[in-house]
Amino acid sequence: MYKIFKIIFFITFTLCIFISNSYSATGAADVYKVTMRKVELCTASTGVTSCENAVVIGSGDKEVDIASVSAGSAAASYGDPALLPLGETYTHMRVTIDRKFVIQNDTAIAAGSNATACRTIASTDAMYVTDEATDKYTHKPVVANNQTAAEMNVYLINDQYTRCNLANCSNKTDDQTQTYPQGSGSSTFQTQHADGSTDADHVLVYKLTSPYTVALISPTIDISFGTSVAVGAQEVNSLCQMWAEEPVAVSYTHLTLPTKA
Repeated sequence: MYKIFKIIFFITFTLCIFISNSYSATGAADVYKVTMRKVELCTASTGVTSCENAVVIGSGDKEVDIASVSAGSAAASYGDPALLPLGETYTHMRVTIDRKFVIQNDTAIAAGSNATACRTIASTDAMYVTDEATDKYTHKPVVANNQTAAEMNVYLINDQYTRCNLANCSNKTDDQTQTYPQGSGSSTFQTQHADGSTDADHVLVYKLTSPYTVALISPTIDISFGTSVAVGAQEVNSLCQMWAEEPVAVSYTHLTLPTKA
């Protein structure tokens, strides 16, 4: 057994909140905070509940602002050195994150003919039917057009949700469907959040670019992120519905692990 990991991998998150609508658009994120909860290596995986011979290489809540210039170093400091069995080969990585994201876009997004200047605003209980804590996984709020930008809480919603049609959600549309595709973007598998789910975790499983066999040489990991299209906006009743898009990894060298020496 050898200590070989000096830093922990940070993976691009495939949120898969891709809304098919002619009045939707994306823009740059000035703030994009995600909370990492656990990172594991697996010798095989067939789904989010499957991580064969799992080894935890990072654990504990750590918030990282991907839009920050220091995102790479913050992600790299996640976790402690791990003991991995020499000669073991890993094929997958399982990442657990919080379903809550904090985003902000200072530059307005034109999401439609009326919602021409969509920006995130500070989250309040008034955006929801009951309050944020109660409705965060079951309702998608909307905000007024052309507001002053501020950090906003957005969530990975349940697969059946209610869409707010007014800024105070006094008018709403029930029975909307949200899916989290498998094998799209960066991830191979990810959690499906059933109607009524209150679980705060979202699990993603990534197939490594190539299998990693544990050796004496520590992996070198270069991390950089692009968030130029990481905020999504959709026009709803002339208002703005906002969500977190997938941040794009500019460098993928951190996904290609060294082979056994």
